[in-house]
Amino acid sequence: MNGGPMPAGPFNLTGNDPGRITWTNEGLTRILQVAYDFPADRISAPEWLDKQHYDIVATVPMGTSVGDFKLMVQNLLAERFKLAVHRQTKQVSGYALEIGRTGAKITQSPVDLKEETAADDGKPSPRRAEALQYMATRTEAFNALASIDENGFAIPRPGNPMYPPGAGFAVTIVVNGRFRATALNQPMSGIADFLGNILGSPVQDQTGLTGKYDLRIEYVPPSPDADPGPDIRDAIQRQLGLRLVPKKVPVETLVIDHAEKLPTEN
Repeated sequence: MNGGPMPAGPFNLTGNDPGRITWTNEGLTRILQVAYDFPADRISAPEWLDKQHYDIVATVPMGTSVGDFKLMVQNLLAERFKLAVHRQTKQVSGYALEIGRTGAKITQSPVDLKEETAADDGKPSPRRAEALQYMATRTEAFNALASIDENGFAIPRPGNPMYPPGAGFAVTIVVNGRFRATALNQPMSGIADFLGNILGSPVQDQTGLTGKYDLRIEYVPPSPDADPGPDIRDAIQRQLGLRLVPKKVPVETLVIDHAEKLPTEN
């Protein structure tokens, strides 16, 4: 570790070796995001955490789950940086996620768990074909993680031990300027968090829906050069049958109590 891009495998998406993490010139805030699942705007930390940068290279044992990997990074931060943290809840401006007037269209996850599959008969649908062109530009490690379904959305690649049937999965791909977001096997609180990360504002689930759900949504990010299409708010309403209502919502933040600038040696 010395004083980049985040996670291939799911741990090092910029590399070609799914069995290693290679993070280059990375600030600690980004590493905290991976380790604790907090967006940057919900991490309260000294300014120096993003001014000091580090290189981290480590081996990830075969069969390590995403959850175990996060614990490994938490332990690394505690051991090498003497990191100490606590969680704190506060009220902030955000959105409540509610069922829209036309009723929810989001799909409940299958009860009978099985691997997601995508037919590969050499004649993909147009939407799958254009998404496969995107996959051809990504790393070997990313392709080991994800495949493309018949509708052109990312799914876990069958056989990948990181995502057994029923495991949570969330990936966004970009196809011809449009974002195609997938979140599978998620409680509605997880769906709300996923949408909050897209919006850059906290979202609290107030749908009353129970169980786990599969989200597939396509939208155009705000940009003067963007093609015509639904923005994320329109897509949530039209494609998911949900709506965002501005309000104060409680959010959990990660507070950094202590961290050393100079990590201990290997």
